[in-house]
Amino acid sequence: MRIESWVLELFFLPLAYLVLREARIVYGREKASIFLWGSILWTGIIENVAVMMGAYDYFAYANYYSFGGQLIHGYGGWVSWIFFVPLMVCLGWFFLSFPAFMVSIRLFGEKRNIWLKAACAGFILVSYDVFFDPLAVVNQWWRWTTPALYIHGVPISNWIGWFFILFFFAAVYERTVLQRKGFRWLSGIERLVFRTDTSDLTGMDIWRVGRVFYFRLAAYLPVFFVITLVLSTVTVALWNNKWGPYHSVFPPTPIHRQYSIAPKTTTPHQDLAPQPLQPEGPAQKGGQP
Repeated sequence: MRIESWVLELFFLPLAYLVLREARIVYGREKASIFLWGSILWTGIIENVAVMMGAYDYFAYANYYSFGGQLIHGYGGWVSWIFFVPLMVCLGWFFLSFPAFMVSIRLFGEKRNIWLKAACAGFILVSYDVFFDPLAVVNQWWRWTTPALYIHGVPISNWIGWFFILFFFAAVYERTVLQRKGFRWLSGIERLVFRTDTSDLTGMDIWRVGRVFYFRLAAYLPVFFVITLVLSTVTVALWNNKWGPYHSVFPPTPIHRQYSIAPKTTTPHQDLAPQPLQPEGPAQKGGQP
């Protein structure tokens, strides 16, 4: 039985509320709100870029969804969207990433290196998604449309991305919002943008600290994309096991075109259910079929 995406949205909303409630208890209303809105902005941008680059999309139900596809041509089944990405996906990242972030803080303490704790949080988040993403593929909440090394229907590049999404987010959040400190490589730019020294944010209004945090997330976006793109490209070059066509709703990128036709020694991957074997007919006399 397939669980449809709107049912998942109904399930995600109370979970996001409960995690936000606990975040407010731990860090207070302002810091929890900064984490929430930062999560939506950070993941919303990254997810939309990935969809437009043809990595995956959320339109698996388009045109045959139980009710939505009958009303709106091409409708993907989700209710609320941020451009090409369902809002619930961003909220889902929030209520998975905050517990992972908190566990890493409790394991290593507040005085340990922020990058070490961010790496721990990233690995915890990936451990969640190892179980969740294959379930999403089976239920067609989204579909993967890119060459990669696939494990249980999920490309390994997905877990590379999940690790670094929280790795950078957690480090920037802790350094900016919790420790109220700065990054040396951004100090000059931030002095021009915010007209103040941002190496020490102690005493600064919390909502202004939030703006500094969002700015730093934007600064780390190119770093995130370069690292994940390089690592994903390497894994495709070494271990790709899915060949096109990929049926992406966006124009194919060079890497899609490069892997659109499988070598003669490789069987192309098909995004279709396995077909039953056809029974062989009875052998004719003389041993001839």
